[in-house]
Amino acid sequence: MTWRKAVRRILNIPCDTHNNLRPLLLSNTLPFFDDLCKRSARFILECIQSDSSLVRSVDRCSIVIGNSVIVRNVVFQCSYFDWQFSEFVQGRINLRKAWFLSHFYDKVTDSDWCATQSLLDIMNIREGSSVLKFSDDSTFSASELSFIVLHVVTNRMD
Repeated sequence: MTWRKAVRRILNIPCDTHNNLRPLLLSNTLPFFDDLCKRSARFILECIQSDSSLVRSVDRCSIVIGNSVIVRNVVFQCSYFDWQFSEFVQGRINLRKAWFLSHFYDKVTDSDWCATQSLLDIMNIREGSSVLKFSDDSTFSASELSFIVLHVVTNRMD
């Protein structure tokens, strides 16, 4: 929640901005849920491959028993990221951020990519980094730009 508020303040966008647009506005940023899953997967794998025999034993035992929080977490992550359970347990999955970003970007719709690019262009105009002039030398007013941003990020008109 705090992360979302910070992003909204930094980008000066409305509080009801679609969640699927926020990570696209910040390059190389995973959605909060994907980042949490990545960290969880890394933690579980570190436990499975731990130098401590106690940690390794507890983790491996919970996997063999099959009905533990760890197993349910691994099963969910395997389903979410299209991994094989055996590959996960053997540590043969890719945990690099680039892989997770690629997985996320593959699921982004064309309309979200388009909305994000439009929003970035509009925000650059709003912040003065870019200029858009019409043939009569007029430009958008600040309120018109705010209205366009509101429409793109929420699909509503106020």
